[in-house]
Amino acid sequence: MPRRKSAKQQSIKHQYDCKYDDKYKILVFAGIVMGLSACGETEPAPVGATPPVNLPPPMDPLPPTDPTETDRFATSNYCNQCHLAGDAAVMHDAAGEDISPAYLWRSSMMAFAARDPYYLAVFSEEILRRPDAQADIEAICTRCHAPAGSLEHEQTGGRLSFESLTTGTSPEDNLARDGITCSLCHQIQDIGLGKTSSFAGGFTVGFERQMFGPHQGPAVNPMQFFLNYTPVYSDHIASSEICATCHTVIVPITDASGAPTGGDFLEQAPYLEWLNSDYGGVPCQACHTPARDENDVPITSPISKYPEGLGTRQPFGKHGFSGGNSYMLGLLAENIEWTGSNVSAAELETAADRGEEHLRSAAEIAIAGVTPEGDHLLVDVEITNKTGHKFPTGYPSRRAFIQFRAEDQNGNALLESGLFNEMGALVDAAGKRLDPLGSVLPHHDVITSSAEVQVYEAVAADANGKPTHLALEATHFVKDNRVLPSGFSDSHAWIDWIAPKGVGGDPSFTASSDRITYRVPSGGMVRRIEAKIFYQSIPPSTLDALSVVPTPAAVRFSQMARAKSPLPVQVASIALDL
Repeated sequence: MPRRKSAKQQSIKHQYDCKYDDKYKILVFAGIVMGLSACGETEPAPVGATPPVNLPPPMDPLPPTDPTETDRFATSNYCNQCHLAGDAAVMHDAAGEDISPAYLWRSSMMAFAARDPYYLAVFSEEILRRPDAQADIEAICTRCHAPAGSLEHEQTGGRLSFESLTTGTSPEDNLARDGITCSLCHQIQDIGLGKTSSFAGGFTVGFERQMFGPHQGPAVNPMQFFLNYTPVYSDHIASSEICATCHTVIVPITDASGAPTGGDFLEQAPYLEWLNSDYGGVPCQACHTPARDENDVPITSPISKYPEGLGTRQPFGKHGFSGGNSYMLGLLAENIEWTGSNVSAAELETAADRGEEHLRSAAEIAIAGVTPEGDHLLVDVEITNKTGHKFPTGYPSRRAFIQFRAEDQNGNALLESGLFNEMGALVDAAGKRLDPLGSVLPHHDVITSSAEVQVYEAVAADANGKPTHLALEATHFVKDNRVLPSGFSDSHAWIDWIAPKGVGGDPSFTASSDRITYRVPSGGMVRRIEAKIFYQSIPPSTLDALSVVPTPAAVRFSQMARAKSPLPVQVASIALDL
């Protein structure tokens, strides 16, 4: 059920929805979005405030994806003929749930990679900031979010433009909006995988129309007859190296015009983090396309409903691709008509629930020690990373933080940290925002007040050290204190790219865990201690930045995010009564 808005949120929404001269006009002051006054003229800007920004109307709904075939690719609609269970008896788990590949994939972020309104908002801003480099930006930003369409446009001597992606109706454009479509991943060849040349979308797809899968002796005739594809066994399809092609993102460092200045920026590197861990023998697919059911029993099922009578297969990977971005799946569910997809809102909500459940396996929290020190009580809280990469990982907007509370026998707080408001922004005990636009919260070893919060994140910055959410504006990270995976070594071959930054020699920040000491005043009065891990895929400061970007895509996403705030998701908790 949609979360009921408070009177304050309703007031904020009313202010944002006001129109003036057919443009949306808002006022930004000190990194906080301010509303209009009674849908009329803007209030006078305070001294030093950013001038009002005229914004265009929001982006129109995206076109649907029509069934499309080209020399190499076919949209997922065609795969549904055999790999969508529907009423068939096969491809269901022991509880009767549909686990067919097409069904789970279509409500995943892989399927919505090219329809993600956050991606489109940032993509449009990259072009706005560097219009002379538009062609390069479009090539970079579509290679992994809309790969089949990007490749087909290149094949005909063109490129997949932002406009084509969001409004086009050609076969290539339809393929583009199908996101990380089935016929893209399953045709990636075992050429150069795991090498630097394969990163940032450097995969190879040939014209042989071979569909690679993890099962030996596939039934060849049905797929050849219906789609002119030939299923082929190859173990590379189940390797982490195939995921690395788009989950190791290296972009060129550019100047203000978009011209390369030399050097590269490693925007995200889950694969390299995984290489530098104890999980090297456990591929990405083991967690993100698990072949076991909810009771940890291996799944055994035919992988297609046609022809009838096919034998069972194992492994049978569930193609839900659950990760940390449950917020976006929920946002898509509330805006399903805008996406142009034929997936139901209920499916997306279920996928969001799966994502939250997946997050709850990512980390653990413990109270590792309680020690009196004079009038204070020292409480050691330890977070342990249970994943095979940093926690959090992936796109730099992801962050996790610790919420702590120590209270007396009457339930009164003696020390609180990690509080957040109804918009998902971090605040102190008095409600003052701690993470406005442009801020970088430091890493802590000891916390003594509600104004200090342990936030695990990677903060990208431009050449002047200013934090940025734009990959093509970034040159380095000013902070990366994300919790390391078990086995992480500072002598790894890629350490210069993936080393922590800003941890300040914290001795308790080690491979797999970090420990924070909370110094609680009036220590003798403490009767209960609580600690929680929260995860947030988009911080409110990024929403602040996008709210004044004058592109239809940014305006549309900002509207969506105002209606559904990116509230943090609880990952783990612990409590101790004294």
